[in-house]
Amino acid sequence: MGEIFKLRNRRRAFLSEEDQPTVMPIPARATVVLVEGNIDEDPFVKIRYGGRVFLMHSEDLRNSGELLGKLP
Repeated sequence: MGEIFKLRNRRRAFLSEEDQPTVMPIPARATVVLVEGNIDEDPFVKIRYGGRVFLMHSEDLRNSGELLGKLP
């Protein structure tokens, strides 16, 4: 966790506010931070983007994310 990824392609993430799930597009070249989960083992992981925490399919992050580094 704490790994920083740059997305090569536009991807979808899921935001849940007031018990209403919303699909949100995350643009190509966006930088996201993995905050919970394992992209090789879990079906979904939690990412931080734009000051919010989203759920994302692990496969999307694994296939479209370029690892840039890790938070200190």
